[in-house]
Amino acid sequence: MSSPLGGLPQMPFFLGQALERFTSAWAGWFSTVHGIAQATSSSGSTSSRPRANLYVGQVYFDTTLGFPVWVKTPGSSPVWVNASGAPS
Repeated sequence: MSSPLGGLPQMPFFLGQALERFTSAWAGWFSTVHGIAQATSSSGSTSSRPRANLYVGQVYFDTTLGFPVWVKTPGSSPVWVNASGAPS
């Protein structure tokens, strides 16, 4: 088989599908790891708290308050709490 790019061998169809599935699975895995790493190192002002892709227990160091807060309830209006469980 030749490729349309000038005689370079083309990957057989079934190998191309396997490679595509493998690549997309790894891309998903790296995306998840990146999100976790980003979340574990997040900090900033109260007004800069993340609002998307939140999960229960996600930590954010609030520089306005001077202490970490955690996501208690993710969603369109996330609830953030301090270490004692009080909303912050």
